[in-house]
Amino acid sequence: MSGFVVLQQMILIFLLILTGFVLYKKGIISAYASKDLSALVVNICSPGLIIVSMFEDLSSVSRDSVILVGIIGICFFLFLSVLGFLFVKIFKIPVQERVSYILMTVFGNLGFIGIPVALAIIGPESMVYVIVFNFLFNVYIYTFGVMLLKKGSNGVRTSLKDILSPGLLACIVAFCIYWFDIQLPKEVETAAGYYGNACTLLSMLVIGISMADMKVKSVLRNTRFLLFTVLRFLVFPILLALFLKPVLPDFTMRATIVLMAALPVGNLSAMLANQYGKDSKVIAEGIIVTTLLSVVTITLTFMFV
Repeated sequence: MSGFVVLQQMILIFLLILTGFVLYKKGIISAYASKDLSALVVNICSPGLIIVSMFEDLSSVSRDSVILVGIIGICFFLFLSVLGFLFVKIFKIPVQERVSYILMTVFGNLGFIGIPVALAIIGPESMVYVIVFNFLFNVYIYTFGVMLLKKGSNGVRTSLKDILSPGLLACIVAFCIYWFDIQLPKEVETAAGYYGNACTLLSMLVIGISMADMKVKSVLRNTRFLLFTVLRFLVFPILLALFLKPVLPDFTMRATIVLMAALPVGNLSAMLANQYGKDSKVIAEGIIVTTLLSVVTITLTFMFV
């Protein structure tokens, strides 16, 4: 894929983020509205986008390919976990920040950025693979991620209800539609389409609003964090792309896996850190910096896919 095409799409997404930033700064959208929009994206729009993507012509995506992506996805998250612990050792991260760095290494922003970006730069065929990663992501963050955060927390527990989020349930429904070739009424497809169409705009607005109060300058002075960012969100995805190119001839599959590796730090890690009484400042800063840089890092990465 042409790096210019990817850059065009990433610039459009950045402009949507900038819109959210400006609307907040001008007082047109408040922090309360941002919270409501975020809930709308997580509970309605993103699940709608996941489901409606299954109504596309996915005949080119074989079941064997989906199973292969599932196996690769499991290896992907396990490898990133090991990489996270290595980064902590290599960069001599202070004890109080170690869990944050591991979470930032493992869990990207799949819901708010991964789904709309995959649709924009790879196409609807990628959504089956994204759904597999989304399923694994939810299971892994509520098991491995929560296990890390629980150390020293005051009796806060995770439950099956937490794991069975609207996003995960939508993945299960969408996967069943694909796997069993279920034909739903046209009205269901139309309704899901209305929800899904709002996902990209609202997701980017929320990210833009969240950036408005962040002090980016102080983060940019942290050379250790910047080096971590370059290695994790640029060098690693490019090396993965170079590794996969000769072994995975299917471009859609390869591009989706590489995109999952190049995604900026995910919001859910910060939310869970807050829930378990941990300092989420480092993760919040990571979200801002890696999201801002993602226009460049994802574009550069896709030049090697």
